[in-house]
Amino acid sequence: MEDGMLMEILKEMQKKYQCISEIERITRDIGDALSRNDRTSVQILLGMRQDEMDKADINERNIIHLLSYMAPGEADQIARWMNGEQENIPDHPFIRKLAEKGSSIRMLLKRTIELDRHISIRLAGKDSYYQTLP
Repeated sequence: MEDGMLMEILKEMQKKYQCISEIERITRDIGDALSRNDRTSVQILLGMRQDEMDKADINERNIIHLLSYMAPGEADQIARWMNGEQENIPDHPFIRKLAEKGSSIRMLLKRTIELDRHISIRLAGKDSYYQTLP
């Protein structure tokens, strides 16, 4: 596996992590604004959060694009490590960092989704998107 390519993927993952971290912060701010019944701030924050989501999507597409330049088996294995598979991770610094960053992104997403779930249920009650999930 080429170190240069792994480094570029890691850079995109770091950018995605920063976007997800900002999405979490904005989601907390939305909850605070809702507690104050500040609808104007909520609308502004929702727009800001969407902008960060769009950036995170671009980073994800960039990662997929970079993986497409690798041999299919290699790309699939790296994607599995980035998505949480902990088996057979080689003792390679970039691959270990990719796996760690992927784990960090998943933890951030989990926390953000939980925050969003609480906000949505508080706002929409039984009509919340989260109430319709199994």
